[in-house]
Amino acid sequence: MKQPDFTKELLILALLLVPMVYLAIIWNSLPAAIPVTFDASGVPEGTGEKSDFLLLMIFLFFTNALIYFLFRYIPKADANQEIPSAIEVERKEYYRIRFLIHTYQAVFTCAIIFMVHIGQPFIMERWAFMGVGLLIAGIGFYLRKLKPNNYLGVRTPWTLQSTEVWTETHRMASNLWVSAGIIIMIAGFFLSLITGVFIIFFVAIVLAALPYIYSFRLYNKDKG
Repeated sequence: MKQPDFTKELLILALLLVPMVYLAIIWNSLPAAIPVTFDASGVPEGTGEKSDFLLLMIFLFFTNALIYFLFRYIPKADANQEIPSAIEVERKEYYRIRFLIHTYQAVFTCAIIFMVHIGQPFIMERWAFMGVGLLIAGIGFYLRKLKPNNYLGVRTPWTLQSTEVWTETHRMASNLWVSAGIIIMIAGFFLSLITGVFIIFFVAIVLAALPYIYSFRLYNKDKG
């Protein structure tokens, strides 16, 4: 099997680190007090410390890192029986999706840092959860149209053995991810950062586990 392209992997890792490097460069010039709550007209009512903002950035960094390791190290099925050209097409598509996801995360996080740097008032938690929720929902929409392959999607032993199980599992996973993304976006209007972090980690476990369990039950149900 072809070895990973480490140059491409380093590019994605660079995208992962860009926001934190940017934050480190402009850290000393950030305002000491950052608006975090506002009245109906947009006037700041409360402020937070720089340490609160750093916590938010660490949360976004680890969210992005979790997505990286999830997509990079999920075991892939044995593709030895596939046509080499088909394997290469799947590999390129797989990398393209990963690159787009991490580009989105890097741009989104840098935008938040820039807004704080120039003193533009906004509710940090709301924007952070909005970005994560949009990403999850976007992946959910993409899952629905995925065809069976060895690199993308819910690649369990059971989805890879049955086209029907693959289709049904991805329909279920699509609905689950889109719903979770919408819930996270709505939750950003009501939850504190710490509470939201715990909820997102719980949601991440659910998003990974339920499609796996569903494909297992569906496959064995079809087998009688």
